[in-house]
Amino acid sequence: MAMKRAPKKGLLCFHGTGAKESIFNVQMARICHHLGSTFEFIFIEGPRECPPGPGVLPIFSGQEPYYGWFGGHDVTIDDSIREINGAVQKGLDLWRKSNTDADVEIVGGLGFSEGGLALMLLLWLQREEQQQQQKQQAVLSMLPPLQFAAVSCCFFPREASLWVNARAQAQGKTAALFDIPTLHIHGNRDFCLGRARQLVRNHYPPQYATIIQVDTGHHMPTQKDDVAKVVKHIRDLAGVEGV
Repeated sequence: MAMKRAPKKGLLCFHGTGAKESIFNVQMARICHHLGSTFEFIFIEGPRECPPGPGVLPIFSGQEPYYGWFGGHDVTIDDSIREINGAVQKGLDLWRKSNTDADVEIVGGLGFSEGGLALMLLLWLQREEQQQQQKQQAVLSMLPPLQFAAVSCCFFPREASLWVNARAQAQGKTAALFDIPTLHIHGNRDFCLGRARQLVRNHYPPQYATIIQVDTGHHMPTQKDDVAKVVKHIRDLAGVEGV
């Protein structure tokens, strides 16, 4: 009698700015290859058209339109989050229509660069809802309940830090601290490295942050040893054994 295959686990994937679902699929190819027997990857596409992002050209030239997550200075974070929520809902709806495996449980999120920022802000809102039951708040998170996150080369600007801190202080806290287990992938040649480090230093208790430094600039890890480390930590966070 054949053994029943364990249900796959779902990972929501948020591309960097100036990219798109299909491009991030290629950028994630090596990680997906090693995790594909255990995880279903659900790629979410940003809500705003924008110019191509860092590292997109010339490899992905001619693949317009490119998409991002946030507007300019005239668009508030709250307004951007409403648009991002719409993108998440659209991506989930498309995935559910095409997915035949009803047993997939979405357990985590993975974001690159500005996609990591989008994921982090939605996670903060989700934690607010879970801890405070603030169902009447003006801005909600459309994420399904997530057990962990992974962010690579995360672009976390000062404006985002001020935003989460203001929301935390409105609840009587001194600062915003994320309490979801998170893998932080830091590229040692990434121009966003300082901001990624500030995210961990300012907004994570040590027990919730796992940091790995990889030999890369501003892109997903591609070297064999770096990919292996990322894969191992994602499996550990999801509570699944290596295959």
